[in-house]
Amino acid sequence: MKCELCHSKDAETAIQVEKDGEEEELYVCKECAKQERVRRQKKSQRTRKATGGAPGIEMSVTQIGGDGEAPPPIVEAIMNAFHEMVDDLNAMGESRQAKNPKGPEFHDFPLSRVPSAFRIGPAMHLEGLYLIGEMESVRRALRALDMQLVGISADGIVDTGHVFRISYQGSSERAKRVVEDLLAQERNARVRLFEEMPRVFGDSLCRALAVLKNCRLLSPGEFFDLLSPLRLAALEKMLDNLTLKEVESMLAGIDLTSKEDKVDPEERDRIDAERADEMNERFEDVVLNERAEEKFL
Repeated sequence: MKCELCHSKDAETAIQVEKDGEEEELYVCKECAKQERVRRQKKSQRTRKATGGAPGIEMSVTQIGGDGEAPPPIVEAIMNAFHEMVDDLNAMGESRQAKNPKGPEFHDFPLSRVPSAFRIGPAMHLEGLYLIGEMESVRRALRALDMQLVGISADGIVDTGHVFRISYQGSSERAKRVVEDLLAQERNARVRLFEEMPRVFGDSLCRALAVLKNCRLLSPGEFFDLLSPLRLAALEKMLDNLTLKEVESMLAGIDLTSKEDKVDPEERDRIDAERADEMNERFEDVVLNERAEEKFL
């Protein structure tokens, strides 16, 4: 049987299309199925009228919320992993009065051995823990162990992209065990996102795509932050027309020094507008693939 859309290739799958206001099942080739999926997603994500019509704006509002399920407590998970260090922590607390009032110096823990899926450059990528709502718990747990998460603030966005360096006081061996446990918690958070909380991840992913497709101004800090959930989706091969290598190349090319703050407002708007136009074009055809649609739509 030939594809009912292109009428040239063999039909390989069935899809639902709307015709005269009614759903109709067609048997089509894989290429036509992909094109129909792209067309349907582009239509659902569009907020501006197609070219050729009268000037105007179409607005659509979609609410995607979580299911209200409470996330697991990560403080206990991290602290339990270090129960054997309670005596050391108590001893450290008793001796602090004799130390320099400013406290001991913090050191950066090297993260080069962290698996690449959980690292962007020299920093850990903790998007999973952020999306399930555990970042504050992580911060409290690390503070109790004299450690810190050090994020990046750029263009008014705090902890953009949810990438962090880890700084520590005291034993590097203890810091290593903390980082290993933090890595395990981020891995578990991502599994939980995909398996138990797909609506939460789908919300973050679809919002990021909608902004990149339609924004009129885009700062480097916001761009970096929007790419963060897309990186998780690319790692899971959930996107058409965007690869993990491309996402990571974009992330590496973003300047987060906020140097654009030094230019006058009109020039900054021009730079942000050019960046927005470029990304509108680049992400126009980036859509969720069949695997992602099954999860999120």
